Amino acid sequence: MKKLILKILFLSLIIFAPVSAMAGVSVHVDIPLPPLIIFPVPPVPVVIPETDVYAVPDVQEDIFFYGGWWWRPWEGRWYRSHYYDRGWAF
Repeated sequence: MKKLILKILFLSLIIFAPVSAMAGVSVHVDIPLPPLIIFPVPPVPVVIPETDVYAVPDVQEDIFFYGGWWWRPWEGRWYRSHYYDRGWAF
């Protein structure tokens, strides 16, 4: 009789185990990166007067250099990279 009670108790613990222990969470955020800017030669930035910000003239897109990073706005967000032609991150 004890064995039957123990078996029933064991099976009930397995069947009614908390489901939350098996739950998982997954979050995915997709932020598109700006299109590449193709430079035939490395850009020559010029300092914006009375600032520590450099701008790249003679390109359609705005691209700046400040604090060791290249910066560029795109679709309402600012992206930065250590390289002027790749590695942009939001």
